[in-house]
Amino acid sequence: MDKPTSKKQANVRTLVLAAEFAVFLAIFAQISIPFGIVPFTGQTLALGLFASIARPKISLSAVALYLIMGAIGLPIFAGGSAGLVVLFGPNAGYLFGFLIYVALVSAVIVKYQRWWQIALANLGASLLQLLIGTIGYALWVHVPVTQALYAGMVVFIPLAIVKVVIVTLVATKIIQRFGVFK
Repeated sequence: MDKPTSKKQANVRTLVLAAEFAVFLAIFAQISIPFGIVPFTGQTLALGLFASIARPKISLSAVALYLIMGAIGLPIFAGGSAGLVVLFGPNAGYLFGFLIYVALVSAVIVKYQRWWQIALANLGASLLQLLIGTIGYALWVHVPVTQALYAGMVVFIPLAIVKVVIVTLVATKIIQRFGVFK
């Protein structure tokens, strides 16, 4: 991408991209299919995509904005849910795991942009986000983590792999065409 001509323009551009990605995340969150203890959503597909094409500051700002918008009551979490009850409820670990997901992927993408590096970064981040979510869920509902692992993580791994393949294909093309968003 072209370099902004001033620090102020760079900050405005970062905020605009973060807001656009937060909206993108909110739209994909509405793709929700009930699936065990946690619904299958399009959120992690959106997370992987923008984390794979943008620098960490943009990705982290987007997720933070998304979480804040949901916390103040905008119905943007999965299934149109919102509020502090959702943000700090049983799915809190999954939601806050989004921050770790994008931080990890964006940090890798800054240096490494080959398709297999994008895929590995997203797969690792996806598994870590699922693990954090599962641990949070287990603690919230007072079940052993080992019991929650299957329902909160293992069953989602095949879906995570499909999302990683989609993200890798799309992100690789975007990076080839436009570069990493700065």
